[in-house]
Amino acid sequence: MERGFATIAVVSLVAVCFPSSLVWADGEQGVSCQIMVDWDQEWEWDESGEYSVSVVHRYKVSFDPPYTNGSSPNSVNSTVEHVRNQVQLAVENTSVLVAGGEIDIILQDEPRFGDYISISIETEQSVCSRSLNITNWNQPISDHEVTRETSWTITGIEGEGQGITFEGRGWQKRTGSILESNELGNGTLLLDMTNRSSGGLIDLELDRIWLNETYDGTELISQDFEMSGIGNLSIDTGDEGEGAVIDAMIDDAYVLRSYNNGKVTERMRFQGDGWLSIDGGGNESSGGIFGDVFLLYFEVWDEDGFRRLQDLQVEANATARLSAIDEYFSFELDELILREKWEEGVRTDQFSRIFGSGQFDFVASEQNPFIEMNGTIPIIHFQSEGGETVADTIIVDGTYDGDAQGTFGLVRKIVESGVFQNATGQQFEADKIQNEFWLNISATPFGPIDQEWGAEHNLTYEYVVPQEDWSNRTIRYTYVDDNGTEEDEFPENSPIIVNAQPPEANPIFSDHISRETGVCPQIVSVGDRFSLIGNKAMVLEVSIIGASSEIVDGHVVSVAQWEGTFGDLSSANGSVINEGPLSGLLNEVNRTVTVGVANEGVSFLESQSVERIMSPSIVTLDENTAPTLSQRDTSPVRLREGILTTEGGVAHLEVRVEDVDTDISRVSIDLSGIGLGVIELSDSGLLGDLVIHDDIWTARISHQGLQHGIIPVTVTMQDYWVTVQQNSSIEVTNAPPRVVEIEFSPESTFRGEQVEVTVGVFDGHGVKSVSVDLSGLGGSKTNLQLQEEMVWNWKYQGEPRSDTVELWSGVFQVPNSFFPGMQNIPILVEDNDGSSASTTSTGGIVSNIPYRPADMIQISNQPPSISNLTLRSEGEIVNHVSSPLSGVENYTLEVVIHDVDGISSAQAKMGRLAPIGQSESWILMVDDGTGPDRIAGDGVYSLHFSARSSLSEGEISVYIRATDVFQSTTSSQDQLHKITIVKSFSDSSGPSWVENNTSMLILASLGTLLVIGIGAFVFIIRNSDIE
Repeated sequence: MERGFATIAVVSLVAVCFPSSLVWADGEQGVSCQIMVDWDQEWEWDESGEYSVSVVHRYKVSFDPPYTNGSSPNSVNSTVEHVRNQVQLAVENTSVLVAGGEIDIILQDEPRFGDYISISIETEQSVCSRSLNITNWNQPISDHEVTRETSWTITGIEGEGQGITFEGRGWQKRTGSILESNELGNGTLLLDMTNRSSGGLIDLELDRIWLNETYDGTELISQDFEMSGIGNLSIDTGDEGEGAVIDAMIDDAYVLRSYNNGKVTERMRFQGDGWLSIDGGGNESSGGIFGDVFLLYFEVWDEDGFRRLQDLQVEANATARLSAIDEYFSFELDELILREKWEEGVRTDQFSRIFGSGQFDFVASEQNPFIEMNGTIPIIHFQSEGGETVADTIIVDGTYDGDAQGTFGLVRKIVESGVFQNATGQQFEADKIQNEFWLNISATPFGPIDQEWGAEHNLTYEYVVPQEDWSNRTIRYTYVDDNGTEEDEFPENSPIIVNAQPPEANPIFSDHISRETGVCPQIVSVGDRFSLIGNKAMVLEVSIIGASSEIVDGHVVSVAQWEGTFGDLSSANGSVINEGPLSGLLNEVNRTVTVGVANEGVSFLESQSVERIMSPSIVTLDENTAPTLSQRDTSPVRLREGILTTEGGVAHLEVRVEDVDTDISRVSIDLSGIGLGVIELSDSGLLGDLVIHDDIWTARISHQGLQHGIIPVTVTMQDYWVTVQQNSSIEVTNAPPRVVEIEFSPESTFRGEQVEVTVGVFDGHGVKSVSVDLSGLGGSKTNLQLQEEMVWNWKYQGEPRSDTVELWSGVFQVPNSFFPGMQNIPILVEDNDGSSASTTSTGGIVSNIPYRPADMIQISNQPPSISNLTLRSEGEIVNHVSSPLSGVENYTLEVVIHDVDGISSAQAKMGRLAPIGQSESWILMVDDGTGPDRIAGDGVYSLHFSARSSLSEGEISVYIRATDVFQSTTSSQDQLHKITIVKSFSDSSGPSWVENNTSMLILASLGTLLVIGIGAFVFIIRNSDIE
């Protein structure tokens, strides 16, 4: 299967690199064949009227010269491959029809983006084949980045200067399966749709028209369309002074349609002001209504079929004029305000207010009878807040004079708010509204009239619920006669409670903003025909009609000319790049789309062309420079860690490459020399790569084999155009034997003692020797002997494994140079291929398993030893201490103290031999050549003491202790020593020293008494009162 995909990839590369992926074979009869795309479209409707369109996946094989007289090719054999996502689709149901001198091949599955299709035809007369890669229209498969220019115009409208203009630039970029496209520009819209009596005029400056799209393959995953501008709008709905005229200046027009994650969001906002005229009303008119609109604001926000926001605001004033004979009178509406806002389906603001006043004075009749009317309208006030009426007032007060005289008036106002019953007795809050009209006639041309005949008066009270969203809001009428009697009327079915209904979403655009789209061959040939059905509203039938070379942003590239129709009078044509990584990109396109506007055929003309090719830098094979291994490095193929070992060694293999075109798409290395085969490398942050696109291609490799030394390798580098191979090498280091376990017996010992050791060792090359190597620690090297083999059960990457481990053992002596405490014992191992290592750790069978500290032995510390206690008197060795008859005798105590670590201090507790008061004190002994010590540093520690005459004969106990540098002190049972005391006896019969010096002692005593007496006498005289 892998070999099959490799073959497909090679054929696919050939298909991409050459404009016509056709293979011709001329037979002896000189007949050649050509395979052409002949995709058609098929439409289906369901019972609900919905329709779908699909591609008829068909290819046509034609022959040259063509078959005539009803003949057809003989012995037709066909081979078809259809690969999608590296999976071969079933082609058993492929239809092959031979008729009319041609062959039709219809595949079962429709083509999709990224598919690979290969077709081979063999007849008795000829052989031909073709391979295709499927892309989306105007979307090359390879990564790229281009810019383009776009312009719109409109034709077919009468009148100078009318139409639509647009100029903009677009940007398109593909990274992997993701394609992003943007268009941004501006333009104007000028349309005069008026006739002699009515119509409209639109004059807009579109300062921003923006379209952003993102595709994943052929699937549109997001789209944003945005348009904004300012301008003027004029509408005339009447005829010869009737109807309405609106002149509006739009200072903020904004439309947005966004599609993301399957959801559509639409927003629209208009804001402006203007002037309004109804029925010819104006400053100089005698009738009609006119006024200023100060604020006109409308905004909607629909999201996923739900209206999240609707905001309407209108603020204006108006003047109403009524004519009477040659006069007119006006009503002024000082305030005309309307606000209503819905957010998330809830009405958050509602306010309406009509407020004004007026006066009138005009001649109602110039003929008999002559009547002149005048009066005032003090107030007109209608207002609602939060959906409820808060004001309902209008007052008119007037008189008429002339042949007829009288008064008239109208009063409507809320006089009370309370709770009232309806026809069923149910109570509702309601406003009691006074509605009163009167007309009094006091004189006529015929004289005074009867009062009853000349007066009319109506007074009615209406009880109206304030909720303006309800129906049948009046729940009661009270009619009041002039005599004060009242009569009630209760309308049925009032009120009808109706909740305010939130506005529903109403899409601005029924479908995505899109041109023609759909799947197509990446490389086309003259004679190909296919239908682009991705946008059902703009299905385009494309025919390839020619091929040539053109210069695109300085690159000479092969292009194919095409033309197509949208049906009816709409069409398109242009050229598409037909080689290299940009194959499938429209180089230029012209579209003519005809629509009906005001019973006229209006054609929108659009032109697009590629402006800049940002990437790739190399567009054609002639421009390409082949990639190569880096010449700047002595070792372009290297190991990041600096070493790769056998038997499980892991390292990151890095290959530094150079390509001035920076379009390398693939790098691999053949490591068959160490049993790994071909390894793919990455420069995109994967497989252990550290820096994206730094030209260092990386892969993490693990060498489980035994091969080591200089290993030859082959590096394969591939850009869009060529594949290059270069030889290099890497060095693999033989891993030394792994120590998997170490055991000591005993685990704790003293220096100079012997310890037995057993070591478990493994190496794929075989273990040559194992030893305890203490030569660097003051000891010696002890070779161990192979004793036996054992089965070692363990897990590697979660899988159980069993290997044979050798057990080596022997006995070594702990050197005196060891310090006390836990100590590592170095184990020196060597395999049969000469790799060795000294280790104090244990690891696993494979060399990449992290090492851990091995077991250590406990070196215990022995305290200093004390021996050879010696007594000296006047430099001579004596065997006892003599207690003198009088006075003292001096002695030196010497002992030999030994410790391999060195002595920190030596002390003695001398008992009765110590100076008075220090019998229980530890007295420091010295070995520094000072005082009683004879030789410095000879290990003999000395102490001076004196024997007094008070000592009695016998043995006396003394204690001597020493402490080494590791604070180990002589044990108490080893501190006790005995010294013999002997009493001294004198043999002389002569006088003693006192007897010999009696006279001197007497004279000294007398002199002392004389001095004391003289001193006392002087003291007494000085302190007496004698003068």
